[in-house]
Amino acid sequence: MKLLLSIFALFLCNVHWAQYSRSEANEHFQNLNFKEAITIYHHLESEKKRSRPLFVERLAESYFNINDYTNAKIWYQKLYELKDKRVGEAIFIKYVQSLKAGQEYEAANSLIKEYYDYDQQKLATILEQEKYLDSLMAQNPGYQISNMEINSPFSDFAPMYYKDALVFSSSRTPMLSEDAMYSWNNQPYLSILTAKRDKSTGELSDVQKFHNNIQSSFHEGTLTYSSDFKTVYFTQNYINNHSLVVNPKGFSNMQILRGEVVGDSIVHLKALKFNNPKYSYGHPYLTKDGKRLFFVSDMFGGFGETDIYYVDIDKDGDLGPAVNLGPTINTAGREMFPYTSGQYLYFASDSHFGLGGLDIFKSEIEPANSYGIPKNMGSPINSNMDDFALIINDQNNSGYFSSNRVNGKGDDDIYRFLEIAEMMPYKGNIINEITKAPLPNVIVKVYDQANKLITETFTDEEGNFEALISPTLNHIFAFLKPEYKQELKTVNNADTPELYKDLNNIELTPFSSFVTNEGGVEKVRINPIFFNLNRYNITYKAAKELDKIVSFMNAFPSVKIKIEAHTDSRASTAINMELSNNRATSTQNYLIEKGINASRIVSAKGYGESRLINECANGIPCSNGQHLANRRCNFIIISK
Repeated sequence: MKLLLSIFALFLCNVHWAQYSRSEANEHFQNLNFKEAITIYHHLESEKKRSRPLFVERLAESYFNINDYTNAKIWYQKLYELKDKRVGEAIFIKYVQSLKAGQEYEAANSLIKEYYDYDQQKLATILEQEKYLDSLMAQNPGYQISNMEINSPFSDFAPMYYKDALVFSSSRTPMLSEDAMYSWNNQPYLSILTAKRDKSTGELSDVQKFHNNIQSSFHEGTLTYSSDFKTVYFTQNYINNHSLVVNPKGFSNMQILRGEVVGDSIVHLKALKFNNPKYSYGHPYLTKDGKRLFFVSDMFGGFGETDIYYVDIDKDGDLGPAVNLGPTINTAGREMFPYTSGQYLYFASDSHFGLGGLDIFKSEIEPANSYGIPKNMGSPINSNMDDFALIINDQNNSGYFSSNRVNGKGDDDIYRFLEIAEMMPYKGNIINEITKAPLPNVIVKVYDQANKLITETFTDEEGNFEALISPTLNHIFAFLKPEYKQELKTVNNADTPELYKDLNNIELTPFSSFVTNEGGVEKVRINPIFFNLNRYNITYKAAKELDKIVSFMNAFPSVKIKIEAHTDSRASTAINMELSNNRATSTQNYLIEKGINASRIVSAKGYGESRLINECANGIPCSNGQHLANRRCNFIIISK
């Protein structure tokens, strides 16, 4: 998300860090090198007997800009107290967002009401938005969301319909050198991609680069098309002769261009007349009738960091003056990604009352270019992180949006949403199989009959969870927590609706239950793997135990092991060494044949008779049972 939010200002400078100094810290901060700035500001702050507001503020802002909301909250809180609660509204908004990112909603909402006590009109709007959101959440809004398969580990966001496809912005495109990387997040610059869209299921596939002829070595993205797909508006850095145009402060801002679509190319490019290199302009959206273009800008005279504007377009394509949507929509924070459908304006904001980060709101478009109080769309469309860039199909109340919520595939991901007419809550409780104690922060994923992710949630401190699902479909619940074995539960809701009891006291088995520690070495806990005398083939009994190893490694897919095979002392030392190596190899081959990736078995080695576990060495009379104990395999855990 930091790539998205920083697209409005690209700073070009290379600062050499030689020593701790205030000027260098400030240069790093202004250069968007926030991690380096944090290190120096921490050092400078520690040298002072009394905290300096500038250092505290810069630390809070730096942590916020790298999405470290836990530390951002600490420093915003310190700044808030240091300034006796008298901080600017933009700073206050980020303080609140840091609290909500940590789901400290009660503290955040209490601060909001305290801060805006001076502005009764503003406070009344906030209270109305809070009441609406509480009511919406109590009604269990029926949206099914799913993370799209096309998402990458990078930023994928800002989807827009294009015929039967979807066009979106992405930083996944590999660049040729480090010079082509965006320094803020060390990802490539944004490019334009397209994906095929299945109109019946909404699934996306076959990602390709698109509009290659206009793509530079810098940012391009956030497109909008006319209804006949012949005209396009999009965002791009100010560029002259393949180089960035920078303003006197060293920033390269963004502009909006218009072009004609011919095949897969964009031709006859023209910068819109309101562009000004002093400011950034982006996130264009053209209404279906082609008569109005909405956009976002940080130009002078706005209400906050970024505001939503529009210009009217006459029949000749000429643009009217830019009009700010006004204080009902725009705030002291960020309003972004406008989109209209039916009688509603949809947009993202971090300042209207919400769940945290950017939330998606809708506002009823009223006569005389006025707008109703923005209403939060609630969970699961919104989360405690950034949710934005929604597009919607009114015919079936489905669409797509972008989010950097937890458990995504990348920095920003594209999600599909579908309104479900009727949903019902399914509740449950997760406990530790050994201690019977409740397990917090268990990820609960719900899949439909086609193994498509429907929704996901987490257990609370008491191990409780609740998920909204359709009462007429069968589902699979998956319960996941680090260092616990994943459990699956089939809920045949369509056939047996009353299934609450089946979701209570789901037991997760901890990793420790599967291992034993011998002399500081972790081994997989199984019955001994025994071999017949002078043989290395896998016996029926050995196979049953090895299948437990397979099950364990499937349950914990990050685990890597090494195999150690041993013999008794009968036969010569050389023969026993060869025999144990053969046993180790046959054991390794068995696991691989059962589907375990060979890279997860670091080694398979025989030790012959060199590590007997009893006194049965050469020349010592022992029973067959005592010798049998030495013919064994151990499975040592290397990493987990």
